[in-house]
Formats: sequence, structure tokens, C-alpha cells
Amino acid sequence: MSLLGKYRREESDKDDETGNEETTTTVDRKPHEPTQTSELLSAVPNKERKSPIVSFSIPTDLRICLQAIRKTKAINLSLWVEHQLREAVVKEFPRIAEEHLK
Repeated sequence: MSLLGKYRREESDKDDETGNEETTTTVDRKPHEPTQTSELLSAVPNKERKSPIVSFSIPTDLRICLQAIRKTKAINLSLWVEHQLREAVVKEFPRIAEEHLK
């Protein structure tokens, strides 16, 4: 039995007990002022971050294609992806990119 399955069953049992009543949870959030950094920070590996900003899966066919590109062209895919992502962000969100990207 998986842990996730256990919690889902417990929640399902709770829902069955309460009937069709909807429960609402209220969370109070305290506003905080954002911190501003004056210098460009170096990249931090995802395993050292508390919460990675980018976490997504790549379809199998695209993964195989990228592996083939890496082998045949001998390029660093991480740098290539970063470059492509920067270009896409500047094109799609120019004002935000102007403010944050250097």
C-alpha cells in the first residue's frame, strides 16, 4: 500500500462521513516586503535549493531526440536550453525580462 493511497482513502472516508458538506479552510497571510538583490546571483543546483523554480518532465520522444543531439553535436544541452529559455522569456515577457535579466 502506498502512502499516498492511504491518505487518499482517509480523505475519502472523511468525505463520506461529512456527506455533501463543503469544508472551507481560511489561511491568514501576512504581507512581507520583497527583498531586492543588487548583484546577479550565480546558479544554484536544484538539489541545493529548497524549492526548484523549474521542475517539469520531458516527453520520451523529445528526451531521445535531445540525447541524440548531445551525442552527435557534442553540445552542452543545459547551456543551450538556458539560452533558448532566455530568448523565449525576452520575447514573451519583455518588460519583466528587462527588469530582471541582465
